[in-house]
Amino acid sequence: MRPHFFICFLLSIIFFLLSFSIAHSDLSSDTTALLALRKAVAGRSLLWNISELTPCNWTGVICQANRVIELRLPAMGLSGRLPLTIGNLSELQTLSLRFNALSGPLPADIGNLASLRNLYLQGNLFTGEIPVFIFNLHNLTSKQGGEDPQHGEVGVSGEKPVADSGRAPALAAQRGGTNKGLVFFGNIPKEFDLEDLLRASAEVLGKGTFGTTYKASLDVGMTMAVKRLKDVNVSEKEFREKIEAVGKINHENLVPLRAYYFNKDEKLLVCDYMPMGSLSALLHGNRGAGRTPINWDTRSSIALGAARAIAHLHSEGPRMSHGNIKSSNILLTRTFEARVSDFGLAHLAGATAAPNRIDGYRAPEVTDSRKISQKADVYSFGVLLLELLTGKAPNHSELNEERVDLPRWVLSVVKDEWTSEVFDLELLRYQNVEEDMVQLLQVAISCTAQYPDNRPSMQQVSTQIEELCSSHDKSSS
Repeated sequence: MRPHFFICFLLSIIFFLLSFSIAHSDLSSDTTALLALRKAVAGRSLLWNISELTPCNWTGVICQANRVIELRLPAMGLSGRLPLTIGNLSELQTLSLRFNALSGPLPADIGNLASLRNLYLQGNLFTGEIPVFIFNLHNLTSKQGGEDPQHGEVGVSGEKPVADSGRAPALAAQRGGTNKGLVFFGNIPKEFDLEDLLRASAEVLGKGTFGTTYKASLDVGMTMAVKRLKDVNVSEKEFREKIEAVGKINHENLVPLRAYYFNKDEKLLVCDYMPMGSLSALLHGNRGAGRTPINWDTRSSIALGAARAIAHLHSEGPRMSHGNIKSSNILLTRTFEARVSDFGLAHLAGATAAPNRIDGYRAPEVTDSRKISQKADVYSFGVLLLELLTGKAPNHSELNEERVDLPRWVLSVVKDEWTSEVFDLELLRYQNVEEDMVQLLQVAISCTAQYPDNRPSMQQVSTQIEELCSSHDKSSS
């Protein structure tokens, strides 16, 4: 063997061993951090088989290139405090600890997770700030993080949550524009201004159809929801006309629009913040142990409130529609009263060549997402009713695998005279409500008729649900 060839061969072996040693050391560090987490919290993470050579086979641990990049332990019954060593997972990109009973201050070293892009902590009792999740509104990232399609997690508002540690100038750079302030609706007292909004700490609630929504905690003691619109392709004149028309609509079951901000680079809507999140989160957020069942009274009351709100929208004129009815846009008060959000925004968005039907709410006749008729709204509301009754999301994996949407699945079950099989098991535990459930099911089926002319109006739907709820109240008293 030639000397120079032997030296090159020996160096390559040494380099390989060093690389293996470094990678092993990094994974060892990750393992140590995970074991510290296991020791600090109680719950099903204790089922990890620590005798295995690698943590990459442990429940909820996902690795890439011999490093832990994702740790997903939602609804695992975890309790206690996160250990300081969690910051040692230096390649971690996603951390999901939603719907556990973790408490106490957030570890200071969580800010060391430079690769972290997705953070899901709803449903825990943490104190302190989340460095990559709470940041000043005027430093909002221009590059939003991705959603969480694999696990279908939803944020506080019901939209898909995002978090990004990037920084890019947004509102602050636009202060020199022609419009330097917020435009408020109505004669309500102006308790905050644009400067207050810029100074607010903003927590990302979710990324939805029309943009990203933030929970803005203002120094003046108020908390508002701020939606940063995307893909707005109308002129300033048209934007102001349409938003001001929406802002004038008032109903107890609509989320009131308080103010807006416009310039060529930024369009913001300011609304009331709903602390209980969305119907989507309530229905699908935690189906594991410790879940509080949603009873019939709560579900039927939410259905009635949402129906009244949408019927009121339609009463504004034949061209007025919501355009994006889904459970993540039905927000809830502390007493679980429905508040419909995101109404009237579809007309501001850019046209899409093929409307997204994956979410399961779109009426079959819709070809342009900007042109949603009132009868298309009725279809979407019918799907929402089916979601309330079945407990299944319209994009439920079992339905998608069979390429069957929720209305068709319900019809197939009812046709086989197994009507009770469609209802959420949580509802079947309650006495004397099955007749009411069947009546609401018939309303939902009529709403989701394939042909628009065969669907009732929202006013008819609202009246039917009101009569149903009134009849139930009388029989229960």
